[in-house]
Amino acid sequence: MDMIPAFPLSIIAFPGETIKLHIFESRYRQMFGEIEERNTTFALIPYYENRKTTVGTEMKLIRIIEKYDDGKLDIEVEAIAPLEVHKLLSKYPNRLYPGAEVSRLPWNDEMDRLSNPDLILAIHKLYSIMNISNVNIKDSSAFRTHQLAHKVGFNLDQELEFVKISTEEDRQTYMLNHLMRLLPIADEMKTLRKRAEMNGHIQNLKPPF
Repeated sequence: MDMIPAFPLSIIAFPGETIKLHIFESRYRQMFGEIEERNTTFALIPYYENRKTTVGTEMKLIRIIEKYDDGKLDIEVEAIAPLEVHKLLSKYPNRLYPGAEVSRLPWNDEMDRLSNPDLILAIHKLYSIMNISNVNIKDSSAFRTHQLAHKVGFNLDQELEFVKISTEEDRQTYMLNHLMRLLPIADEMKTLRKRAEMNGHIQNLKPPF
C-alpha cells in the first residue's frame, strides 16, 4: 500500500488513455509542480455527486503544455494502472492537496488476437444505428477495449466495474455482453426517432396484398 497525491475528478481513466487537463486551483498547481519536479505519479479518483469510489487510476504526467502568467497550467497525463483506493485524505501529509492510500490492481493488455470477433461487429452496428462515423477500427489485432470504453454507452457503475477487470479477454466479453443488451434498445430508439420525424408527413406505403 502506498500514499500518493490524489486528484478527485468526475471522470474515469483507463490504462493507456491520455487526457488533457486545465489546472487552476493553487493546491493542484502545487501538486503538479512537485510531480513534475520529482517525476512521481498520482491517483485520479472518480468523484461523482459526493460519491466516493474505491477504484481509481494511477496517472503519470506526460508534459506541461502551457504555464500561464497567473500560475494556471495546461497538462497532459496518461493512465498507467487501475488502483484500489483504501483511503482518501483531504490533505496529503504537509501539503494542501489531497492524498490517497492505494494499491495497484492487475491490468493485462496483452492479446494475440481478438478473442471475440463479434465484438467489432457489435461496435460497428451500434455506431451505424447512432449514425456515428468518426470512430474507425482499422486493425482488429491492435484493438483494445479501453480505446472505446467511454464510447459504448457504459454508465458510471459499468465503467468502474470495467476498470477492475484484469485481462483483455474478459474485458472484451464484458463489453460484448453489454452491447448485446444495448443494441436492441438503440434499435428501438432509432425506430422511435424515425416515427417522430414522420409525424404529419404523407407516407407512401404499399399494402401487403
